[in-house]
Amino acid sequence: MKLAHYIAFTRPLSVPVTLTMAMTGWLASPARGGIGDIGFLVVVHSILLWGGTNAFNSAEDRDDGPVNLLPNPPPLPPHLARFGIALMLLAIAAASARNLSCVVLVACAVALSIFYSWRGAPWRRGKDIPGVDNLINAAGCGLGSFCLGWCTTGAPLTTSALYLGVAWTVCLFGGMPTAQIFQLRRDDHAVTNWTSWLGAARTLRLGAVLFALHFALIARVTTLGIGTIIWGIGVLGAVVHSAWWSRDPFVEPYRRMLRQMTMLTTAQLAWALGG
Repeated sequence: MKLAHYIAFTRPLSVPVTLTMAMTGWLASPARGGIGDIGFLVVVHSILLWGGTNAFNSAEDRDDGPVNLLPNPPPLPPHLARFGIALMLLAIAAASARNLSCVVLVACAVALSIFYSWRGAPWRRGKDIPGVDNLINAAGCGLGSFCLGWCTTGAPLTTSALYLGVAWTVCLFGGMPTAQIFQLRRDDHAVTNWTSWLGAARTLRLGAVLFALHFALIARVTTLGIGTIIWGIGVLGAVVHSAWWSRDPFVEPYRRMLRQMTMLTTAQLAWALGG
């Protein structure tokens, strides 16, 4: 089996998105470091940790159809699960090059990834528990990624860092389920995850509400500037977009998901750079 097939299931297109999540914490840290920090986050957070998580999840789900940021997956390689776990373990080892906080955060993310995806485990896997599945995704991409970016600089975690991490988690709890809508069918009422349990239309309406709540949480601790203005436009644009999309969730869901993801990712990066 080609190495390219293994790499494809790490979903390389997710690297800019996941890096933005971690870079938000790095840019917000009072002890921001240099280019070495960015390289560390690219390798440890986006390639090893998230790449391994994506590969392991696809192996456990036996993905043979479109998944988020991999609309046309290749045939599943025979040892994809082991490959994914190996990448995640390498992420823990590489995190030790920084500090204990980074090691603990990455190790917690790996444990949650295995709990989320492992089929046949002695527990009901997190992905099959509606609500828990979305909370793991949102907290991992929000609070977890933000704190890893923050701790990469060597700064200790503070209540301010935790507050901001939670605020981004709120945003992602509303936004991440939209990546599942294109995998659903209008006439399929089986409950397999948060989105199918809540329903596509209600998921999008709730997303609009959570984006607005995120806006309120961040606005109260953010000073006005070019970056924050762009952030505000992006988040409020996502509020409108999500509410509009909810009128008919199954019309071009993949394209609309990419549009909304682009708005929110651009907004997050603008806030971080403008902060």
